[in-house]
Amino acid sequence: MDQHFPRPEFAAELTQQLLGQSMFATDTLFLGAPRRTGKSTFLQEDLTPALEQKGALVLYVDLWKKQDADPVDLISFTIANALAQQQGKIAKVAKAAGLTKVSIHGVEFSLDAVGKDPGASVADALQELQKRAGKPVVFIVDEAQHVIKYEGGMTLMFGLKSARDTINRPGARNLILVMSGSDRDKLLRLVHGNATPFFGSDITTLPLLDKAFTDFYAGLLAVEKPELQPDNERFYKAFVKFHHRPEPFLKKFNTLTGILGPKTKKDLHDQFDKLADEYEEEQFALYETAYLGLTKLQRAVLTRVLSHGRAGKLFDVKALEEYTKAQGKQVLAGAARNAIERLREIDPPLIWKSARGDYAPVDSGMRAWYEMLVRNGEWPPQD
Repeated sequence: MDQHFPRPEFAAELTQQLLGQSMFATDTLFLGAPRRTGKSTFLQEDLTPALEQKGALVLYVDLWKKQDADPVDLISFTIANALAQQQGKIAKVAKAAGLTKVSIHGVEFSLDAVGKDPGASVADALQELQKRAGKPVVFIVDEAQHVIKYEGGMTLMFGLKSARDTINRPGARNLILVMSGSDRDKLLRLVHGNATPFFGSDITTLPLLDKAFTDFYAGLLAVEKPELQPDNERFYKAFVKFHHRPEPFLKKFNTLTGILGPKTKKDLHDQFDKLADEYEEEQFALYETAYLGLTKLQRAVLTRVLSHGRAGKLFDVKALEEYTKAQGKQVLAGAARNAIERLREIDPPLIWKSARGDYAPVDSGMRAWYEMLVRNGEWPPQD
């Protein structure tokens, strides 16, 4: 089933905030969510149409899609292409003004439409785009954290902030920025600290897909194949084992509900439950491999994050005693801090740090794995 599960309520709520129609209005939104939990789909299939219906021009670029490309180039081309699309509307005005082309961070895009000088800055280009479009411009940068790895990336982010501050005026919200990321720790580096481009901004968490998601597809199945009598509760329990990730869930769902799939309710759910169990076991095996690849100190720090949640104090006396016991020698706060930084930097990262200074696992499924092993008396995993 290729039908998209819509999330209109959340999209409408964010649209009101971004366009200044809410008491929680903001012209810059940071949106965080674990990978493969439906973030990009929401941005493209729900938020973008909601913004366009309210009269906004939406630009979208996914920095994850072309990981070998410089994010500066991807962002620059997105702006330049948007200007090109406005070219037909403004050709007469452009020619009258003698305008020729745009150059954004060295990426030149020939137009009849941008500043009288040989090129234009990001702020100039976005200001020209908004002026010619005659409507608010919303620029969505998906997986925005990738800019921090490239020379010029942070400079470009400062340029976007400058453009926002230049274009927007009291009562005139004309440039809105949406930055999303699946690596919250790296995304935080755009907002946390006096030297960051968007200092003071908060990261909003995209809610995980819940039972409404599985109810939607169970409802479609009930109409298409009523003889299967889909059980909404069992589908949702299976979805939890898929760690609320729509892509692997729907892949198995489509396979089992296809023409060659099971013909009875019992067979459908028994087979689907088995696939969900296998998926979770595969994920748990990945967590164990990651854990066993750590040093003794890193394992002890990760254990404290998993066992205490965000309330865990990673540098207090009790924590250092735990680390010392695991390491077999005294561990001071500096060594613990180095271990934490390593857990944040490895690929993929295992923990992230919030703006408040607390820590949590990047993948919420890792805590489920930890709790299962604790219940079974099998923690910690052995080499």
